[in-house]
Amino acid sequence: MDPTAQRIWFVGDLGDPWVADIAESLPDLVPFHCESQGEQLPDQLFDAAAPARVLVLHRSRLTPADVARLENLRRTLGPERWPRIVLCVSPYVRYAELECCANLVDLILPEATARETLPRELDRLLGRIAAPRPDVATNPIGVEVVSTDYEVRSLLREACLRAGYQASDSPTFQTPADLTVWDVPVLESRWTEQLERRSRGGPVVALLGFADRAAVTAARDAGASACLDLPCAIDDLIHVLDRLATESPIPTRVDSNARGQLPHAFPPPHTIRTRRGRTMVSEADRRERDVAGVVGDA
Repeated sequence: MDPTAQRIWFVGDLGDPWVADIAESLPDLVPFHCESQGEQLPDQLFDAAAPARVLVLHRSRLTPADVARLENLRRTLGPERWPRIVLCVSPYVRYAELECCANLVDLILPEATARETLPRELDRLLGRIAAPRPDVATNPIGVEVVSTDYEVRSLLREACLRAGYQASDSPTFQTPADLTVWDVPVLESRWTEQLERRSRGGPVVALLGFADRAAVTAARDAGASACLDLPCAIDDLIHVLDRLATESPIPTRVDSNARGQLPHAFPPPHTIRTRRGRTMVSEADRRERDVAGVVGDA
């Protein structure tokens, strides 16, 4: 296979740690990093001798010069040499600017969550075979979806169930689950404290309605294992859950149906249900337990 067939270029200000982090999220690929401080795109991106298969372009601001450059290149190169383009943008890029280049790019991703979504999108654009999913049929994995919005948590729970996870939903945190998907109430002042407590019990996917650098940084610092926009693509959510289920050690939990079969130091006492519904322990069993306690102390 032609080694240039999978060539990926990443264009952005690599002096920005956030942009560099996005570039480093590309798995099993060798991107060619080009630091672009100005408005002009590097000419070598479209070199006929080594054409790019995919161009990941990060822009904090999308200028008319960027759009004009892409339009001119497309006319010059033609469809055969034109790469697949993923545009990664900051919140400062305006919607009108995105509309101008919508027909020139294949995908537009927000920079705040691109680290989570970009690898899957690159696999799709390159036609790569996705990594095998965790065997959730043999090793059941519980997912709790937490959101105060009933429709949101119901939709996400159904998506997790279809993906094979043992999913439940609740408006608030319940018993610890293997994985948690949380619709984060970012307008509440103490949401980071809740996230920190929950993340101690297992990986948490934080869904952020206002996903920008500040919100994602706060969520990661509080213990979030992954952050996604809300609304998010269901495929992105399942991809993140699969990755966490594979990378994170999922503790073996005791089946609630088997808890009554755990061994006892001595057999549990017989109980008598009274007419008023109260449960009583028989006198003979009480004496037997008292004797066992005395012998044990001796």
